[in-house]
Amino acid sequence: MKHFPLYFIIGVALLLSGCNLETSDNGDLDGYWHLVRVDSLATGQYADLSETRVFWGFQVRLLQAIDHDHDANHYGYLFRFEHKGQTLRIYDGHKHDRANGDILVEDVREITSLGFNSLDDHFHVEQLSSDRMVLRDDVLRLWFEKM
Repeated sequence: MKHFPLYFIIGVALLLSGCNLETSDNGDLDGYWHLVRVDSLATGQYADLSETRVFWGFQVRLLQAIDHDHDANHYGYLFRFEHKGQTLRIYDGHKHDRANGDILVEDVREITSLGFNSLDDHFHVEQLSSDRMVLRDDVLRLWFEKM
């Protein structure tokens, strides 16, 4: 019984050494973002979305984008993403529907209300801080506030 603490420590160390924890190195990008404004680069006009419930959530290498006002199931879409410096590529979108196998998005019209113009969208990161993000692709500028 006097060796119990030693055996306990060794057991915990062995248990933890068998776990692979994937950590994120996304910095300020990680988290839950509210889409509050969309600017049209062609016309200069904008839409105030601050009263809508469109959100993007980044974690590790997945993005979940969801429009809570129009998605009856509130599951949204899952995407892969690559963030390198001032570029953000979002691609490989799937309807978040585990019961039916997370269906691949094949028509961009399905996700335009979330701010996408392409199934493989490339954004320039104009601003990224702990509370604000501004992204621009060839068509739109997207303004986000972190929740």
